[in-house]
Amino acid sequence: MVTMADLVAVPGLGLRLVHEAGGPALRWVATSELADPTPYLEGGELLLTTGLGTRGWSDEWAPYVDRLASAGAAALGMGVGLTHDRLPDRLVEACRARGLTLLEVPRATPFVAVSRAAAELLQDQEAAATRLALDLQRRLTQAALGLDLRPLLERLAQLLDGTVALVHRDGEPEEGPFGAHPDRLDLALVRTEVAGIRGQGLGAVSSTVASTVHGRVATVVRPIGLAGRPEHYLAVAAPSSLGDPLRAAISTAAVLLSLAVERRAERRAAERRLRGRALELLVAGDLRSADVLLAVAEGAPLVPERLRVLRVTAPDEVRDDVLERLEDDGLLAGRVAGELTAAVPPGQVAAVVATLAQHAEAGLRAGIGRLVPAADAGRSAETAGHALDRTTAATPVRRWEDVADAGPLALIPAGLGQEYAASLLGPLDPDLRTTLAAFLRHHGSRGAVADDLGIHRNTVRNRLAEVERLLGVDLDDPAARVGAWLALELANS
Repeated sequence: MVTMADLVAVPGLGLRLVHEAGGPALRWVATSELADPTPYLEGGELLLTTGLGTRGWSDEWAPYVDRLASAGAAALGMGVGLTHDRLPDRLVEACRARGLTLLEVPRATPFVAVSRAAAELLQDQEAAATRLALDLQRRLTQAALGLDLRPLLERLAQLLDGTVALVHRDGEPEEGPFGAHPDRLDLALVRTEVAGIRGQGLGAVSSTVASTVHGRVATVVRPIGLAGRPEHYLAVAAPSSLGDPLRAAISTAAVLLSLAVERRAERRAAERRLRGRALELLVAGDLRSADVLLAVAEGAPLVPERLRVLRVTAPDEVRDDVLERLEDDGLLAGRVAGELTAAVPPGQVAAVVATLAQHAEAGLRAGIGRLVPAADAGRSAETAGHALDRTTAATPVRRWEDVADAGPLALIPAGLGQEYAASLLGPLDPDLRTTLAAFLRHHGSRGAVADDLGIHRNTVRNRLAEVERLLGVDLDDPAARVGAWLALELANS
């Protein structure tokens, strides 16, 4: 940024800084003798004038200065020695009151010399900004050479003299915050900003400036990624006076982070495919091949000596979140035949159940198989499937023991059981069903059935014969009795 002090310091110009008020940075130099030159200003100009049309002005100076300040002029430069031998007192007073920087240009200094000096300063500034931007880009690129994101985030925080973090799409930090003053990053604000732009894709950017105990702080939140839904966001808190090179550095860091996150995601996807294949081998009974596959995978967990197989169905987003949690907990987990599957050591079952319960309302269903040696993982997977089949909205997570303790009927899925009962018992009227149930209840004693139902033994005999005819079975056959008992129990469940 070129300031009026920079211009005054140029040797040979002889400029005098009468009043410095800050204001806009210098963008260009304009010359005008108009009483109202503001229609020709864009903002950020040093306006040079000899005051040719201002001879005799008194009360006119205040509105003149007000117009310049309102138009965004950076400063007013008044040439002395022509219209005015010195700066008018009313002009000086108006500039002080309105907050407009005022320069005195000596008679010997051509306005074109001031314009040339300002142009050179602006050109030098642009060149310096370009060099700085390239240097920052080089430093950030060097820091981003590996898959570890920390060096890049730390370097960006250092360059900005700010605080930097990589946050998840829920707004919680995944890496950081980094920087000398981590408390400058308002995480509550970051969560709010992430929630506000999350649905806008990769092109969204949030930037807010607020006064804090650390001064004026700019908070910038940018999505990270190359395609699809952003999973991560770059959050930056830095002094609000960031120039173009530093803002470019934030953009460069976002691009480099996107590449690094993409590489990391690709690597993680490959590792997940490998773990999924190892789980397939494990539940298929090929423990040796599963162990070999995991041994060549960097950082992959080993197969537990004793385990329970977990099988989960859920909407894609929920399933991915649970998979990430299980991986973070060091479990062997992956996708097998469309289900999320994991090998859970006995000591971690309770923690896994707690994790699953957090997602139950989002449509998750999970079955946990029996505890077995690793070589028998297939049996645990099968029992986990039975437990999964018996889950409901009220009981979204079931263990095999929950099903087994409920008896053999609990092993039959409700829909299948009802279908079986309807097809077997469909030909029987209520009297025949009542007689069949009593017959099974009294272990085939026709006399006990007659006494129980208060009917003649011949009626019992005739009804049972009709049952056998309609069902095509022999009720003295134990298998037929078991099938009839199951149908009656399932029909009443």
